[in-house]
Amino acid sequence: MHNRTDWGYSNSGLIASRGQALLVDTQFTLDATRRLLAAVEEICPSDAVRTVVSTHQNGDHTWGHRLVPQAEVVTSVASAASSCHEMGPEQLTLLAQSAAADNASAYVAEHFGHFDFTDVVVVPPTRTFEGREERQVGDAVVELIDLGAGHSAGDVAVHVPDERVVFAGDALFSGAHMVVWSGSLSGCIRACQVLLDTGAEVFVPGHGALLDRAGVAAIQGRLSDVAEAAGAYAQRGVPLANAARLIKASHAGTWAHPERLFTQAAAAYIEAGVPGVPSGTLALVEGMAALAG
Repeated sequence: MHNRTDWGYSNSGLIASRGQALLVDTQFTLDATRRLLAAVEEICPSDAVRTVVSTHQNGDHTWGHRLVPQAEVVTSVASAASSCHEMGPEQLTLLAQSAAADNASAYVAEHFGHFDFTDVVVVPPTRTFEGREERQVGDAVVELIDLGAGHSAGDVAVHVPDERVVFAGDALFSGAHMVVWSGSLSGCIRACQVLLDTGAEVFVPGHGALLDRAGVAAIQGRLSDVAEAAGAYAQRGVPLANAARLIKASHAGTWAHPERLFTQAAAAYIEAGVPGVPSGTLALVEGMAALAG
């Protein structure tokens, strides 16, 4: 796992027992996924991985799937349905390598220009589920939890009850502010509660260091505070860009990427029924870039 909070450096997980293995997410690039699979080989043969669970469809969690061709790729119905809306490797490469003529292009180039997406092929899920699904991996019982819309249009968590561990994907960010692509800040808050309700003691976030229960509660609290503040600004008719600046000033703290608060404010504005709020990937990136600048 990565302790860094930079864009694109994500955490994956391995559950292995009695010659069977399940992998939670792959990596952004093929080189990073090869390093992941080399680490898997220290625990079990990589061809023992017969299931890859995609916590959501963002490329930094899925673009290495082609290197695990023997595995069934499982995600939620909502997650699978959103895959066509994600920015693909070709589009991201073009944007990152384009002349930085505007804030959004410069932002993408800064954070993604150093990644090499050569030979990445997007592998779609091969099976989906809704609600909750239990799977057996050797002697380990694994519970897949459909969290619904939150960080993405469909998030999935992987719970290992006997170990009291949850692999949360991007339902949790550690040490950095959360990006909300789905337009549902309430969904992010609700997902934190679902994760806490598992009774787990250790939470593997999509990015950053491991979290305990207090860490998850702190994330939920910050999201709730932003939702309350943004909702109040929306009710008063404060333009979104102004509200985002005010929220950044009061809620940034020491966590990385405070510009991502733009996406949280935008989600709160959408849920408040404010018309014309940016919701597409590029529009949200433009909002983050403006707030960062």
